[in-house]
Amino acid sequence: MTSSRQPFSSPSLLAVIGTAALVLSSTANAANTNTNRSLQGQPYDYTSEHVVARASAISKDFQSIGGFLAQQNGADRQNARAMYQLGAYCQSFATLQLNTVLTEAIIQGATVTGTSESGATISGILHSDAFPGDATIEVMYLIPSDGITKICSVSGNPTPQYDQCFVTTGEITLPDGSTLGYTGYDLDNDTANGLSMQSMSSSISGAATQGYPRIGTFAAYYGTNKYADQFIQAAFDKVDTSLPNGNAEFTKFTQFGTNKFIDVATLTMSSWMHIIIKMQDAVEVCKSLPDGGKKVSEVPIWDNAVATYRGMGGAAGGTMGQLYHLANQYCAKFGTCQDGPGGTQGMAKANEKAYIHFNSGKQDLLDGKCDLAEAALDQAAVAMLIPLVQGLLYHAYELDLFKEQREVVQGEAAAFLHSVLPLVHSCSQGNAVMIYNQIKVGNGKMASFEAIKSSIEGQYECLGITCEDIGGVRDLSDPTTYQNRGFPCGAFNPGDTGGVGGGGDVIPDPAPIPVPSAPTSPGRQPTPWPTQDEVPTSTPTDPPSSVYQLIEYDDATEDGVTYALAIGLPLLSVLAVAFVVFRTYMKKKDSGKEFDSGETDGASPDDETQDDLKVENLQGEML
Repeated sequence: MTSSRQPFSSPSLLAVIGTAALVLSSTANAANTNTNRSLQGQPYDYTSEHVVARASAISKDFQSIGGFLAQQNGADRQNARAMYQLGAYCQSFATLQLNTVLTEAIIQGATVTGTSESGATISGILHSDAFPGDATIEVMYLIPSDGITKICSVSGNPTPQYDQCFVTTGEITLPDGSTLGYTGYDLDNDTANGLSMQSMSSSISGAATQGYPRIGTFAAYYGTNKYADQFIQAAFDKVDTSLPNGNAEFTKFTQFGTNKFIDVATLTMSSWMHIIIKMQDAVEVCKSLPDGGKKVSEVPIWDNAVATYRGMGGAAGGTMGQLYHLANQYCAKFGTCQDGPGGTQGMAKANEKAYIHFNSGKQDLLDGKCDLAEAALDQAAVAMLIPLVQGLLYHAYELDLFKEQREVVQGEAAAFLHSVLPLVHSCSQGNAVMIYNQIKVGNGKMASFEAIKSSIEGQYECLGITCEDIGGVRDLSDPTTYQNRGFPCGAFNPGDTGGVGGGGDVIPDPAPIPVPSAPTSPGRQPTPWPTQDEVPTSTPTDPPSSVYQLIEYDDATEDGVTYALAIGLPLLSVLAVAFVVFRTYMKKKDSGKEFDSGETDGASPDDETQDDLKVENLQGEML
């Protein structure tokens, strides 16, 4: 049986409002709950662990996609794309054909149970509202206590997990104890995912596009609400984007650059956007409730957004912590963590700020203070921007001063670039052009860290961030100091000499770069990129186990030419001399003269001079 469902239709705001209306049966009880609720847990107090499981499972999809892309082969690249488009673990749900139509409505989120083929009890919740007369229901599988890998996962999973799926014909038990019989559940065709990386990238609610300026800024710059998905799909296809602004020429990358771009962009472009949209949706629900009835006892949409930010791995995130983990990674590089030498260990201060506003925004929503919740959303969005700016600066530093110019580094830098470019453009079009031309796809080898740093630092106030928020590129050997030229804005870099590593004169922060009338180049020109459909034919058949062990193919080509010239030219010179000597010998032999090293060969001094000149001229032509 093939279902007519819409696999990526997100829960409607009306369904949430309906749920809130039920909760509002006693405003006094809700107010008491709000007063007693502790929202300052570390780092966040969720209403329900179901909410955490529902949203944070996207981390498993994200991790799996990255794992496939890292294999650097065509089959796993297709596996990554299928999981990106369809999802695998996050919000897996079954569409069940009922034996009889419903006589009563069932609200989204209602808990139900069923059985698996082995007879085990399987728990789920209604994925969408069901109404009288409906012949099908959608039940979302809940993540079992023994882990995400035990959930029913079929849709975009190259190795489907059927063990925890409902039996093909059976019954569903409702909260009131009644049952609904169903038949013909096709595990392959009737199991889908309510959330995927692509749905994160492409679905923007009307409230977000019309009422939220940050998302509107992205849509206005790129000319579409689905900009993130268009970038990622173009990278999968290795074709150039065709947008009004900020295009990426992925034809200049091989799969190594595009794979890395996809891996990072699913987080910095798709997930970042999705989280802000969900928080805005929660604010819109608050605004839609009647005056005097805005107080509620739970805010599941807001909780979902925070859970997506946090990801999996315990209360504080972890290695599958999505944007939370990203912030912790870059705070260690920029000295903006809470602990350790030079602020390089522990939780990122950006995360601390984000959770302050996550918590305050939730309390405002519970109290029905919609405007204050929206203000908290704005501040949370600013905190979430910090690791994106740090990522752009760090990879610009790698490309320029570390001379780490492999495609994987360029792809990562480009993903951060396109994650922040519209916001920079909204502050200064000239500086956005400067940054874009420095580090866009194919131009990474031209990147000037100081030009990028100066251009974006001038927009910090407009972006709502500070020099202290971003920090500076910490020295790898001594985290209490900064890398040369990597000091924070408004500060000096003690011991800076102009080379990577520090030590020497103090260099002040460079002045902001004026807006150019036309984009300029620092003088270096990018090496032409391979444009083959797959990896260039000169590469090994089996790629290294890690992309970080790869040598860039254009660099290898340049090195090969250098070695060929260094060895080949002297060899050709020797061969040229031998050729002239041999030709002279043959001429003398043909004329009947014997070649005797002990006697003169009868050649005049002028003839010898001419032969010498021929050798020199031949050598000169080759050089």
